Amino acid sequence: MLPELGPAQVVLLAALGAGVGTLGTMVGVGGGFLLVPILLFLFPDAEPAAITTMSLTAVVLTGFSATVGYRRHRLQDFRTGAIFIATALPASVAGALVTRATSRGVFDIVFGAVLVSAALFIAWSGLRLPDTPDPAARGRERRIVDRTGLVHEYRVNEPLTAAIAPVAGFGASFFGIGGGVAQVPFMILALRIPSPVAVATSQLGLMTASAAALAVHAFFTLDQPELWLRALIVGGGALAGAQVGVALAGRVGGRFVLRVIAAGLLIAGGRQLFVSLV
Repeated sequence: MLPELGPAQVVLLAALGAGVGTLGTMVGVGGGFLLVPILLFLFPDAEPAAITTMSLTAVVLTGFSATVGYRRHRLQDFRTGAIFIATALPASVAGALVTRATSRGVFDIVFGAVLVSAALFIAWSGLRLPDTPDPAARGRERRIVDRTGLVHEYRVNEPLTAAIAPVAGFGASFFGIGGGVAQVPFMILALRIPSPVAVATSQLGLMTASAAALAVHAFFTLDQPELWLRALIVGGGALAGAQVGVALAGRVGGRFVLRVIAAGLLIAGGRQLFVSLV
């Protein structure tokens, strides 16, 4: 159940969308991992499907806005992005369907546990990441020249990418957080892709897989205009905030990206577990 939409809630939801759109784009994760816990707090009686619908709308619009911005910077690895899209898309649809069959109590507990576990893993792995990590020794070669003339050369293990992407797609769709929260750490830590390219490329898969999951929810909820009005308010804020995130993204390195993701996951997941279990 959603409360009546008033002017204060409109401003709050738009500002929330702008904030998560900025931060999410800056680190390549869409912001859903921060948005979902806040929406769970704001709408304690809402079903998981309603929460993920609002979050995924913001993630899709963030991804679209960020993709346009990063395209201007010439930072996206389209081949790697295509692998993420092709292999994660079916899993994203499955994740959305499972969400619709999950109770709020189970969703809250599982969501919190997954966020905390992911935060600890990313933080632990990030401590071992050098300031300028060496490219992977094996994989298909990539060479990207960005708008400033900086050359990014690295290798991508494409079979490993294709194997991991469905797992990320299912989890991201089920929780409504977008796939970037799994894709970016995977690209930086496992594939050794330079962080500016990883952040930019993540938006391609993020936008497409999240759009597929959102389409599933739309099929069941087109008769709920009050839900979609809130989703579009949050999404509109995220659409604008994403351009701010694109402008700031070039100033951060891989360690900072991982720290932001880990800290956000830990705070959101810890709070969610506390509220669910106490």
